[in-house]
Amino acid sequence: MSKQLTVCGVAIKQDAEGRYCLNDFHRAAGGEHRHLPNYFFETQQTRDLVDALETTGNPVIKRPGRYGGTFVVKELVYAYAMWISPKFHLEVIRSYDRLATEGVAVHASATESVLEDPLPYMEKIIAQAKVLKAERDRLALENKEMAPKAVVFDNCVALRQESLATFVRTLEGVNTMAILTVHRIQSTASKSIASTTGASTSGLKSFPYRLKVIPPLW
Repeated sequence: MSKQLTVCGVAIKQDAEGRYCLNDFHRAAGGEHRHLPNYFFETQQTRDLVDALETTGNPVIKRPGRYGGTFVVKELVYAYAMWISPKFHLEVIRSYDRLATEGVAVHASATESVLEDPLPYMEKIIAQAKVLKAERDRLALENKEMAPKAVVFDNCVALRQESLATFVRTLEGVNTMAILTVHRIQSTASKSIASTTGASTSGLKSFPYRLKVIPPLW
């Protein structure tokens, strides 16, 4: 079960990958215009931090819709809180500490409210849990649907006995130059590894995108 983080009485949404909604932190901090997340991302220090975090994953995701917003990893949450004020930074740190030790973090100012009427808080937690489950189910369904298409793609290329470059040129609506560039980089890296280790590598096996940018072949 996903743990619920609450900061200054505001429940913080998470996406399926565990990132936190920065818009919720903005509301928790008071919602001042000068503290909008967009301004935070315009600072050079934030840009440098994002660049450093991108080496290990995708630290920032913007999602549309009712439950959308800008979702970021915890390191950026701490940086955003410190950018707003040392006081808010300390509140965020303590909220995370309570979450880690108790499973849910409730701000001191909301204590009486939670005890007197816990239903609204539980409803928010349940609603967010439903959103997370729906997103995970959607991703699982997409992966399931993509699996047979990936097999068809591999078999099609093998059956034609043609190079990847020749094959992608037969597709419509696909950025073939981007595919070939990535494939060329991956192939070069594979050959470099092979020359060092003596292992045999295949250009097709090093191609990472498969049908993510390729439409169905039937």
